[in-house]
Amino acid sequence: MIPNNSEVRFEVITNCNYNCTICCRDKLTRKLESMDLGTFKFLLDKITGETDQYTVCTFSGFGEPLLDKTLTEKIEYAARRGMKVLILTNASLLTIERFRVFDELAVLSIRVSIYGDSLEVYNRMHGIRDPGTFLRIKETLTKICEMKRTTQLLLTYNVEQGVNEEDSKRWIEYWKDRADLVEVWRPHNWVDGKKYRKVQEELMLSCGRPFKGPLQVQVDGTVNMCCFDFDGKLTLGDFKTQSLKEIFNSPLCKRIVACHETGNYAGSGLICERCDQRNADKSNVMMYNSKFDIEERVKKVSTTYQDIAR
Repeated sequence: MIPNNSEVRFEVITNCNYNCTICCRDKLTRKLESMDLGTFKFLLDKITGETDQYTVCTFSGFGEPLLDKTLTEKIEYAARRGMKVLILTNASLLTIERFRVFDELAVLSIRVSIYGDSLEVYNRMHGIRDPGTFLRIKETLTKICEMKRTTQLLLTYNVEQGVNEEDSKRWIEYWKDRADLVEVWRPHNWVDGKKYRKVQEELMLSCGRPFKGPLQVQVDGTVNMCCFDFDGKLTLGDFKTQSLKEIFNSPLCKRIVACHETGNYAGSGLICERCDQRNADKSNVMMYNSKFDIEERVKKVSTTYQDIAR
């Protein structure tokens, strides 16, 4: 059963130029690499040849997409295939000129992670030391907000207790009437990579991803069940050599689906068993949203805003 979703997410690179405190790159064992243009074209053609359900192509994953030297060509190719394109980035390599290229290619939205409103806090949260990066990014994003454009600018802020809480108030005030969407979250756990959220006693049967989640194509062409599974423990198959039908009928996929249907994970060995995404009470997950009702927003994916809750 292919999950009922219109989005395919491509992880085109696993390298990143940041070391954010809320990220668990220090636990990543997967190879640091990028997906070449030929492989991307082959995989996208394979997807569209097998099904017409995917209409959105998102460039995200566990690396920084703007580090991919062939990202523009990949966007052009996806657009020619009739895909709406989304990008998730830290914006460290985003310039006005590059944004204009994306806008001309009709990129639907660019979501930027920016976790501070001062140099000291920003550098600490994103794990960098460059004294000029924060002000340059803020200036670039501000100019983009003032431009006539079709590409939407979406900004995300994650609050780490004792580090950037105070900055969040100024950050909201500055961006809420500038950017197309502003969201402030409390960090998640990356399943077992971090310990920000307490895994509750009352858990949902399922987070919904095996039934409604996007298609996750990793940098090496494998397909993963979940974007929170940063190290590929729920890798379902290799799309370079298998069809989507084969991948979503694999023994691992069937085991995952069975657990998510019954809520019985005991002895399964799945990382889903104690994942915070199954928490029943999501009232403390999001702190602010400039457009959406928070109670409804937390039931949706952070890209296309399709419902994920089952």
